[in-house]
Amino acid sequence: MLTGWGSNHSGVVHMAYAYNEMVHQMSNGEITITPSGPEVVPAGQQLQPVADGVFDLLYTHGLYHTGETGIGAALDAVNGDVERRRETGIWDWVDQHYQETQGVKLLSIPTATTGFRFFLTEPMDPTNRLSGMTIRALPSYNTIVRSLGATPVVIPFGELYSAAERGVIDGLVWTAVGAVGFNYHEVAPYLAEPTFGTVSYLIMMNLDRWNGLDEATQNLLLEAGHQLELNSVGAFNQLLAEENAAMIAAGAQMTSIGYTAEEANALFAQGAMEVAVQGSGAVGEAFRDFVRAQGM
Repeated sequence: MLTGWGSNHSGVVHMAYAYNEMVHQMSNGEITITPSGPEVVPAGQQLQPVADGVFDLLYTHGLYHTGETGIGAALDAVNGDVERRRETGIWDWVDQHYQETQGVKLLSIPTATTGFRFFLTEPMDPTNRLSGMTIRALPSYNTIVRSLGATPVVIPFGELYSAAERGVIDGLVWTAVGAVGFNYHEVAPYLAEPTFGTVSYLIMMNLDRWNGLDEATQNLLLEAGHQLELNSVGAFNQLLAEENAAMIAAGAQMTSIGYTAEEANALFAQGAMEVAVQGSGAVGEAFRDFVRAQGM
């Protein structure tokens, strides 16, 4: 398995590693999944080697392959109700899309409904908001970043700490859970509320490898993926409380971006769906319209 981040990322530990352990236990030790992080293949280049069969599995986020498809990134704009995603056909829609266009089989969409937040080097000015500031942001965040008057820039996550420390950026958008492992609160100590969106990760398998498995093994991998989705929501809600407390104890402070949760979610959803349309054209529009029709 390739993972987009290493063991200092909460998602890797509580999703990727948790999935691997679950599969190992459910198979009575017959299936072992060995993870390799971005030190082996950079995070933004991991989809292709899995599609080519160099690796079997991938744990990633859709924002890391928007050049191939925008659908995975758009999942962050979808309601995080695990069972509703399946009942409405959204899960199957995404699965079929990745099989047909990328040559990979979807196993799980583990989701942190704790969402994203701004980490700022200075507290929010309620009058000027983020006017004139530079914020590290990936495409899905651009709408909400610009609405606050800031300029979004793309910087590799491995350079974020030093960029904030040196004043190259005035803050960053990152997952509300997971920043503590990278110590971003040391250089961007103002944790902005509210958080917004969901963080929908993807666990996928090379399609040929999948098709070569017997039905029992396929069912086991899918069952583990469904259970991981159910487990992730509660686990990340608890992690948010723990990581907030740890960062505040280390000197971080809470601030506000001046939006209600509803306003922030609407702006973010707009941006995330724009990524789907920009990355996938008519297919992205079809996904947006399908999700909207399901009330999700």
